[in-house]
Amino acid sequence: MLTGDSYVVALICYGLAAIVALVLIYRHWLNRLPRLWRRLLIAVLAACLLTPVSPGPGAETLAPALIVALFNAAFLDGWESARHAILALTATSIFGIVAALLSQLIPARPDADTSDNQSSGVQPENSTSQES
Repeated sequence: MLTGDSYVVALICYGLAAIVALVLIYRHWLNRLPRLWRRLLIAVLAACLLTPVSPGPGAETLAPALIVALFNAAFLDGWESARHAILALTATSIFGIVAALLSQLIPARPDADTSDNQSSGVQPENSTSQES
């Protein structure tokens, strides 16, 4: 059984690992998709990985809702015991989808490859030197 301190450390490690995985998935696996689809998929994945719920009515700790839903459905009373985790996953998924759709209102920064002012960052010597 975990102590209070080790439980917090384990939950922080899980959260950081999930966030790193989401960043890597967004940047490397989904880079060919349009921006809206990437954001929608990441929002749903983030909801599935990061939503915490209580594993049962008497539990004092939290666990990822996806794990709770799967384990409670498979090993306990079926969907009746997994309903609270599924509702939490559904609510956070809807919230994530709405946030992803609202993020489309933020203008995208132009890509370095498509900008008209492609410079190497090196300026000619005569443009920055001052004669004394």
